[in-house]
Amino acid sequence: MSTKAVVNLSTGMEDPEKVMIAYLVAVGAAENGRETLMFLTKEAVRLALAGVAVGTSCAGCPPIEDLAKRYEAAGGKYY
Repeated sequence: MSTKAVVNLSTGMEDPEKVMIAYLVAVGAAENGRETLMFLTKEAVRLALAGVAVGTSCAGCPPIEDLAKRYEAAGGKYY
């Protein structure tokens, strides 16, 4: 079984629900010890910049900024 994970995302904060789902998958993989890479294209490239991944996608959903911090703290990388 592979110990690596890649999450592909081409949508930025114009669709926060897709961003949140991508981060949830990436955080889950990274926090479980997998070498994790978020492959960002189009508008999603901006998410790797400080202060861009901010907001929530729905009531009761985790803030995207918190997910980004958890992802980075777990060793997740951006490409």
